[in-house]
Amino acid sequence: MTETPPRKYPMGKVSRAFFENVIARHLGEKRRDVVVGPANGVDVGVVRLPDGRALVLTTDPIYIVPQYGWERAAWFAFHILASDLTTSGVAPQYVTMDWNLPMDIEDDQIETMLRIIDRECRKYGAAIVTGHTGRYEGCAYPMVGGATFLATAPKDGWVTADMAKPGNRLLVTKRPRSCRTLSPSSCTGGLARTSPCGRAPSSTR
Repeated sequence: MTETPPRKYPMGKVSRAFFENVIARHLGEKRRDVVVGPANGVDVGVVRLPDGRALVLTTDPIYIVPQYGWERAAWFAFHILASDLTTSGVAPQYVTMDWNLPMDIEDDQIETMLRIIDRECRKYGAAIVTGHTGRYEGCAYPMVGGATFLATAPKDGWVTADMAKPGNRLLVTKRPRSCRTLSPSSCTGGLARTSPCGRAPSSTR
């Protein structure tokens, strides 16, 4: 029996060291209107707009697991994406989506996912403003593209994780780490939908 050779690099996000030594050194022009740029452990970027407001945005992969069923998979994908933006305290307003899909996906399966994404966008007041959809060789689940969620906020109407200070109250909404949703109730629902037994695991509040 042939053994799978060990991976040279771990799966998932690159290390903090790689981020600091490589990514952080290749971020294009330094602009004064970028209030929050890429940072390890920070989910969003923030740009100061000419009228004083802030543009808050985040980008992540589109994560689709067909074994969940197409409706549940799309629901889960939306909330994974939206949750990073909502860590800023701002709800999504605009969405861009790039779907790079496997060759064997059916039209009706794509339509089902888009219908659920559309439903969730309407529920939270977000509009899909641009995107791309296509089938390509070499594309495979669960990562089938990427999306950017954006919103405008008052000048000081947003927060980031690194603004937390001792004494602040923390609301814990996710377990396991991949459950990132808009609210505690959504998180519970997400875990129930993806748990083999159909129930969310217990958590400590």
